[in-house]
Amino acid sequence: MRSTRSFLALAALALAANTASAQVGTLSNGPVTVLLNATQASTLALSTSAASTSIASITAGTTTDFPSLNVTASWNLTAGANIVLVGWFAAPAAALTGPGGNIASARVLGRTGATAYAPFTGNAVAGQGVAGGTAQLWSVAAAPLNSTATTNLDFRLDYTGQPSPNAGAYTGTLNLRAVVQ
Repeated sequence: MRSTRSFLALAALALAANTASAQVGTLSNGPVTVLLNATQASTLALSTSAASTSIASITAGTTTDFPSLNVTASWNLTAGANIVLVGWFAAPAAALTGPGGNIASARVLGRTGATAYAPFTGNAVAGQGVAGGTAQLWSVAAAPLNSTATTNLDFRLDYTGQPSPNAGAYTGTLNLRAVVQ
């Protein structure tokens, strides 16, 4: 009896082993899908080749040019037609201040590239700037939507037909911002 039970146990074990090996590779589940998402945020950056520019002396009765700077706009956008460079002085009546007075933004002119000089006397552009102290300096096509553009940025003091201001150092801060339109 013992040998019969042993034989049956061995036979059952062999049958189970053959059944398990026959099932390997024949069982399968359906595919599992994984959705991958990646986002590149839109970017717009503006830089200049120097943080300041200076002139040694204001010339009465004429114009005096500041040394040029380079301005670079870099962008990676999802939409937009143009990149606009806007410049403004926070206080148009006192764009530059010094000992004994102020120089108004109307006396400060700006331009990029070979465009004509324009005074900082306009209203806000694309929501940037202040009334009476703003100028749009540049507009460049935003196509391709991932690109970089560099141009010269020039400034001039205009004292044509005017006496020079009181002697002393005059300083002011021009705000620059690139905007997508």
